[in-house]
Amino acid sequence: MRCYSVFGGCLCSDLPFPELSELAPSRPTWQLLTERKLPAPSPGEYLGQDQVVGPVAVRLYRSAGGYSLRFDDTGTFEVSADGSSISWFAGMREPDDAVRIDVLGRVLALAMHGGGTFCLHGSAVALGGRAVAFLAPKFHGKSTLALALARAGGQLVTDDTLAVDPGPSPSIRPGIQSVRLWGDSAQRLAGHCAAEQPAGAKGAFDVLGDSRLLRHRAPLDAIYLLSPVASPAAAPARRQRLQAVPAALALIRHAKLGPLLGRREVERVLGWGATLARDTPVYLLKVVRDFDRLQDVVDQIMTWHPGAGAPAPAAALA
Repeated sequence: MRCYSVFGGCLCSDLPFPELSELAPSRPTWQLLTERKLPAPSPGEYLGQDQVVGPVAVRLYRSAGGYSLRFDDTGTFEVSADGSSISWFAGMREPDDAVRIDVLGRVLALAMHGGGTFCLHGSAVALGGRAVAFLAPKFHGKSTLALALARAGGQLVTDDTLAVDPGPSPSIRPGIQSVRLWGDSAQRLAGHCAAEQPAGAKGAFDVLGDSRLLRHRAPLDAIYLLSPVASPAAAPARRQRLQAVPAALALIRHAKLGPLLGRREVERVLGWGATLARDTPVYLLKVVRDFDRLQDVVDQIMTWHPGAGAPAPAAALA
């Protein structure tokens, strides 16, 4: 088995993860094993369903022993109640990009949920050593903004899955540090030809030097709910702090496992959201959706969170 660094822990797996940094053999935080037999015919209590892409769906079940995630395409993943043990019931399927994306997305998010970590759909950058997080649905530009900020003097903490340890001093775990971009952003920020990217799919890009990646946990300074605006006359970036209750509800809407969780699991997430909104400023962030004004957006955010160094052009590679 190989061991990998991810989300502030050690993933020991018999599946290869070339996108992760390999570790010397270590005590696993999570252990992933492939099973060629069939999963249990009765997965347990049905909790919820979510769409993966197009018609492909995933369903979550809970039993006395833990959880079962059943994907239409990549098979079944069973996760122990504390999240430490993961079994992939592969059938005849061999590991591929879709399997790795599922593991690094919903499967590890479920494992961390079992272990008491609040996982949100978002990206984060460290500015002056403190993390600034961006939450948004697809197509809102959170990965683009995170990459631009990292290249302007910050450090990328994570992309797509935001793992927060709530409490009196919330912190973010370092997560996936290859940035997933749509074709237009990849062309502008990563020098990638959009025609080379499959339609309707994101590509993963490693375009940051090691100095622009944060490898350890970071205290959480602020959370921004990203809201792009089209008006060219608007200020490049404007923020409005939310009160505790609407902030908590907004955080819950961005839970990574949101539609999958049943009522009892949602109660746990409600508690995390309320705690996080109490201890961390949550802002609505309106930004002009225009690549030509991206540098202005970066400059404004860095004035709110000083200490990351002098801003560099957002289009310059680290």
